[in-house]
Amino acid sequence: MKVCIIGGLQRRENEYLSACKQMGYKAKVFNEMNSSFENSIKCTNCVVFLTTLSSHNMINKAKNICRRHDIPFICTDKTSPESVSGMIREAMECKENCKGCLLHAEGRKAN
Repeated sequence: MKVCIIGGLQRRENEYLSACKQMGYKAKVFNEMNSSFENSIKCTNCVVFLTTLSSHNMINKAKNICRRHDIPFICTDKTSPESVSGMIREAMECKENCKGCLLHAEGRKAN
């Protein structure tokens, strides 16, 4: 499984990657858009937006890519690696056990 994390603290990038690796997921973190941004998102199973630490432009572009390619996404204002990994775990469990939930229809805002 592949996960993209959009935003977050640059100094915590390795912690985000490590948390995903412990769950058995391959992750990529984007703090800014680059040439591989769109292709990386298109090849992922889930996208997590850390809304307080990313630009509106980057989030809007990523959301459009997710909607075009039917990729589930999560928006959260929590930035700790533990919170992010918990959201990913919840999304992946949901993806395997339900159909048509809010997460897969339009994304959802985490509490």
